[in-house]
Amino acid sequence: MVERVTISMDKKLVEELKNLARKEGVSLSKFIAKSLEEFVIEQKKKEAGRKLLNFKLSKSEAEQALEELSRMRREEWKV
Repeated sequence: MVERVTISMDKKLVEELKNLARKEGVSLSKFIAKSLEEFVIEQKKKEAGRKLLNFKLSKSEAEQALEELSRMRREEWKV
């Protein structure tokens, strides 16, 4: 489901975004949506890493956690 959102941005930023979208061959709307999706994914990855640092793990648990982080980084997380 797509929801329409209105935001205000600096004019220079809008022009930069338009140029980048043009280079990618997509609409400004699609470019911004994809960029924000990628940002959210990266934030989720960082949060998962921060949560992991709060645990006291045995060596085998730490190895399992690192394997899981590696698996998650290889996959595209869905928003």
